[in-house]
Amino acid sequence: MSEAASSRRGVSARRRADEDGPAAAARVLGARIRALRQSRGMTLTQMAAEADLSHSFLSQVERGLERMSMTSLFRVAQALGTTQQALLTDDTDAAPRSAGAFHVFRASEATPLDAGGSPVRVLARDHPRFVPMVMSGTFAEDLWWVHDEEEFVYVLEGRLVVVLDGEELALEVGDAVYYQGGVRHRWRTEPGETTRVLTVKEGSPGSH
Repeated sequence: MSEAASSRRGVSARRRADEDGPAAAARVLGARIRALRQSRGMTLTQMAAEADLSHSFLSQVERGLERMSMTSLFRVAQALGTTQQALLTDDTDAAPRSAGAFHVFRASEATPLDAGGSPVRVLARDHPRFVPMVMSGTFAEDLWWVHDEEEFVYVLEGRLVVVLDGEELALEVGDAVYYQGGVRHRWRTEPGETTRVLTVKEGSPGSH
């Protein structure tokens, strides 16, 4: 094989990997955000103001050119009157689930999100009853989270501090916490530390 042909083959392989990888996942999420924003009659500028995020950043997100953090996604979801898990899993093109339906999630499946610079793996799709996610990285107390869905958090690696209203809980590997919807909460890792957690939230109301 010539050097030119080998080079073209390498470019083609990288393009296929990009189409099937994080870039494709980011485009799907961006398209969902844009479609919902437009259905709400909101301009990009209005959504940016409501979410306290820059217009240019959200423009890149809608085109699938930027990955979001969970915090940014939470702000966008609130601005649009929906939830993070709805934006991540509600595939309007998906066929209705039949009895006994299932999906296998492979370790190689891509995600459009990050947590502290590491991917957030969303292990559900197509209007699920509950949404399991694996988050890896660092967390800072930059935002109080409040949502209607109940949530379960299990520490897989490292250490995580969970603050529920005024109560602070230090969770080690194997520890877990379950809290009801409406409880103000935030997470943090200590400086220089990273953690890996499994979190499970209820799916969007009426989506299953």
